[in-house]
Amino acid sequence: MKSYAAIILAAGYSSRMGDFKPLMDLGGKNSLQRCINLFKNAGINDIIVVTGYQNNRIEEMLTDDIRTVVNNKYNEGMFSSIKAGAKVLSKNTDAFFLLPVDIASVKVHTIEKMIGTYEKIQDGILFPTFNEEKGHPTLISCSLVEEILMKNPEGGLREILSEHKEQWYYEETADRGILLDMDTKEDVKVLYEHILKEPFPDYEECLEILRLCKVKQETIEHMISVSEFSKKIAILINEKGYNLNINAAFSGALLHDVAKGKKDHAEEGATIAQNFGYVCLSEIIGEHMELKTVSKIDEKKIVYICDKLLKGTQLVTLNKRFEESFCRYEHSEDILKNVNKRYEDAKVIKNNIENILGNSLENLR
Repeated sequence: MKSYAAIILAAGYSSRMGDFKPLMDLGGKNSLQRCINLFKNAGINDIIVVTGYQNNRIEEMLTDDIRTVVNNKYNEGMFSSIKAGAKVLSKNTDAFFLLPVDIASVKVHTIEKMIGTYEKIQDGILFPTFNEEKGHPTLISCSLVEEILMKNPEGGLREILSEHKEQWYYEETADRGILLDMDTKEDVKVLYEHILKEPFPDYEECLEILRLCKVKQETIEHMISVSEFSKKIAILINEKGYNLNINAAFSGALLHDVAKGKKDHAEEGATIAQNFGYVCLSEIIGEHMELKTVSKIDEKKIVYICDKLLKGTQLVTLNKRFEESFCRYEHSEDILKNVNKRYEDAKVIKNNIENILGNSLENLR
């Protein structure tokens, strides 16, 4: 396996933000801590933090296993910090991740996936993308280090990388965090709302998975309807004293038919979610056709019943939803047995939820 390092750029003034970005709190961890943990959790042991402005505040919070490089020329811009970090890279390092400290919500799966892809690349520059837009971090071959240290182009690193487009590669991800920075207060609000949904994908990330999987529009419209209904039911149940995860119900419903049309599409859909880094949705997607248990009301049960009450985007009764299957499999005893089980499970779950809410589900959409 190749040897990887990570350079985190945290030397700037944060002038546009009006606050010191590396130490801004984001859900209990500051931005720099989140970036460090990202690489640690992905198995990167050589992590270099480039500091400059307010260096003392940063060094106070760093542990001994993190290397610190002070860029005394930080007022010259980001490329000076890139040079400072590249200069101290170990000689045996094959490639390094480069991440500005204000890109603080990248998922570990993205780093792991980039490493897996880079292992197959002889020598190059790997960009993560979301909806065909390049993001951060970039994974750069150490064969470019000497050029980075020797040159001082007006366009900085971007200009150097552009001179090597024959070495560009792309990693398609369902991780919107690769695009979210912290230049303004509004940016921070968007980033924080994205972080609050962890480890579940947000709406845009779900849609990107559906795009990459080439899911039909009619199926997407059904899933959007199920997700909106699931979210509404989950919120109403929580108002009755429960503690359901709204993000799990919403994103699980929005992806439950991601493998529609494939054999064993529930299990295949769960695998697809895992492959995009969302193991947290495996059970919801994997059991949306047939539940293992029906006793406890949870996110799986909500997605299950909302899916059964929606035919396309139209709210229907359970009898209406199942009548086609009853007719189609009336002479197939084993299949009909499974259809009947799903129908009975749906009736139990519907009744349990209606008892909690004191209202018919059909009245709530």
